[in-house]
Amino acid sequence: MIKLQLHDTAGTFSLEEQIALLRSDLSLTAITAPDGTQSQFRHAIDHEADVCLNIIEVIAKCEKLQSPIVKLVKEKSPFFTERYRVHCSPAWVSLEEKVRSAFLHQFSASYFYGEEVKAWMLVQSQFSPLELEVLAHVSSIDYRNKENVQNYIDLFNLFTSRLAKHIQSSEYKKKIRDRNLVKKANKHACIELFSQLIAKFARVLVIRIDFSLKRDMDTILKHASSMTVPYSRHDLVYLKRSMKKFKNNWRNNKLLNDIEGFIFQYEYSHATGFHIHAYFFYDGGKHREDISIAQYISDYWKKITGNQGSTYICNMAKDQYKYCGIGMIHYSDIEKQKFLIKTFDYIVKAEQLFVFSELKNFKRFQRSELPKPKANTGRSRTLIATNSQ
Repeated sequence: MIKLQLHDTAGTFSLEEQIALLRSDLSLTAITAPDGTQSQFRHAIDHEADVCLNIIEVIAKCEKLQSPIVKLVKEKSPFFTERYRVHCSPAWVSLEEKVRSAFLHQFSASYFYGEEVKAWMLVQSQFSPLELEVLAHVSSIDYRNKENVQNYIDLFNLFTSRLAKHIQSSEYKKKIRDRNLVKKANKHACIELFSQLIAKFARVLVIRIDFSLKRDMDTILKHASSMTVPYSRHDLVYLKRSMKKFKNNWRNNKLLNDIEGFIFQYEYSHATGFHIHAYFFYDGGKHREDISIAQYISDYWKKITGNQGSTYICNMAKDQYKYCGIGMIHYSDIEKQKFLIKTFDYIVKAEQLFVFSELKNFKRFQRSELPKPKANTGRSRTLIATNSQ
């Protein structure tokens, strides 16, 4: 009997890594051709998500704010014309520019925002439209006018100082703690499932597939960076209904009935629409061909959806992942297990930053029941995966 303990802190992404991965995911759309050929293309991230991610970066910086962030600097001019500029502390140079569009941003009722964005919205409401105009359009300031430049500097420092004060409040901190408890519980659920599977089978075949509905290239390109919501709630209803039918059919299908565990995460993006990030776990002693099984699952999904479904098989691009935690994983391969847990950390945390409103009251994270323990037929082995930050 193999006993394995994987800590909840194993494979943890930093906030910077999390945001970088989110930006990458939201600007990348996968397409599977009718012949099964997979391709990916890059496009601009949608405006709403871009604003939210910039705000989250600002909030993170405000947690260790050293005021003032921006200062007035008088420039030397050979023509004796007085000019002034905004001097930004090194850590804020690029962020100060990126966040400008967020000052006047009209937040959409189509999204349920995380606590960071809500904090921004609260502080935003404390400034007049004229003040927000100044903050958003600093490039239009007359830099020969000291008062104008100083006005922008004062407003920016005031805005960020109020943000910093709000996120230090006990109310805000409690909301973040509560959110982190949910995240930790979901991650623990993922680790618990995999730990029991690897303990039972010694080798686990991990398959990662993204399920969605078909989108033609023109539609994807049209809506990739759109500020409007291109897909209706009926898409989500159809996706959920199709997945329910898909799961109900497993018991009547030998290969699908061999699925020992699964994890689903429902998400939304402008380019792809509603989609599901799915993990499937097989007994590695019985099954070894992850790509063949993944292709079978993909074909079955298309059949269930009347050829309206689309998939992207992550296992077909294993060599492209920096942290590859899919394919065959042996109980002794601690590094690969940590890589798998890193992906768990990402999916349970990313959705807490901002969520499409149609998904708010839906159980976005789903995990199968834990496997029944295997009869003890051999020597006990204990493995402990060390913490990884």
